[in-house]
Amino acid sequence: MDEQRRTGMRSAVSDWLYDKGPGRYYQPAYAHIAAAIGIEEGAFLDVGCGPGWLSIRVGEGHPQLDAIGIDLSPRMVAAANRHKRQRLNVTFREMDATNILYPEATFHAAAAVQSAHHWSDSAAVLAEVHRVMCPGAFFFIYEADKDGDAVPDAWIQRAGAWPPDAIVRMGWRRFGMNEEEWTALKALVRTSPFGGGEEGRHGFYRRLVLTR
Repeated sequence: MDEQRRTGMRSAVSDWLYDKGPGRYYQPAYAHIAAAIGIEEGAFLDVGCGPGWLSIRVGEGHPQLDAIGIDLSPRMVAAANRHKRQRLNVTFREMDATNILYPEATFHAAAAVQSAHHWSDSAAVLAEVHRVMCPGAFFFIYEADKDGDAVPDAWIQRAGAWPPDAIVRMGWRRFGMNEEEWTALKALVRTSPFGGGEEGRHGFYRRLVLTR
């Protein structure tokens, strides 16, 4: 088996595990993030939407809002389209975030939750998101803290004792950012068209809020 095929198989397994695991037990986290974004009309962009739950939560109850999720993985886009069911104001498209196929000043808010650590060209993604956002719009970047220990109440949906905190923290170690990685991302943001952002915490996430 060649390396390309092995990489594809690992990616497929990772996507499936995320959809069946964190994509389900992070439902309260998606709801908290959607509430923080707080957009009710216009257009919202979910950069690296994965199984689609953030876009779905952002669009819920807001018929005047178009929530659009993009992801490079066709498997994740397929899962997102299954999850959205008959929601007419939520759309998912297979798309590279370094080449967002929307005109300038399309979106009134954007978010990237647990996707920045996947970006192979972070500078290009930041430039593209900036291009497609309306003046004054906010771009929220969330990454789990690899060094975090506490799992906040009401951020994880559990079935009995599952998942235990140790499993949740294991996901952060694999798919989050440590202090060095987060610092590198902030440095890129400062040299991007955004020119910087407001840093903080929200739940178990590190968060940057960038303004167009």
